Amino acid sequence: MSEKLRECAAAFFRATGKDVTTADGFVMGISLELKWMPPSDAKRLLALMVKAGVLEQRDGYVRPASDLSGMDVPMAYRPAPTILEEPVPAPAPAKKEAPADMFHVLMDAAVSAGMERKDFVQGSNRISRDLNIDIAAAALIVLRDNGIEASSYVDDVYNSILIAPS
Repeated sequence: MSEKLRECAAAFFRATGKDVTTADGFVMGISLELKWMPPSDAKRLLALMVKAGVLEQRDGYVRPASDLSGMDVPMAYRPAPTILEEPVPAPAPAKKEAPADMFHVLMDAAVSAGMERKDFVQGSNRISRDLNIDIAAAALIVLRDNGIEASSYVDDVYNSILIAPS
């Protein structure tokens, strides 16, 4: 992935103070707020960044495809006019698909370990609501709190949350 494109994305998200935006918000931010380029070029830049795997565009939202917080970006960053000519490498392989509904997988694990289904669902709902987290993440906490080994499910829950529609 092009470092110039990653640097530009990091500069944009830092300048706007957001970690997610809409496609229109990206174009308007690049062109009207930051005045880096005209809207037509900003649209091309967005498409280039998505194709290069720097940004993800899903369900109308644009977000960095990886953590950009550690990137060094100059204070008065402005992309070079040649940024739209960056070579785009082949896209990265797709993320591993997690089981469709991890909550039900975790519920089955809880019931298999002797926990009442009703207690599991109530506990998961309470934690999800109280902590404002995904129900599958809350279900992991319920399993852990009830002494049920849940570490083998962590990666699948994480992936299901990442690929879940927003």
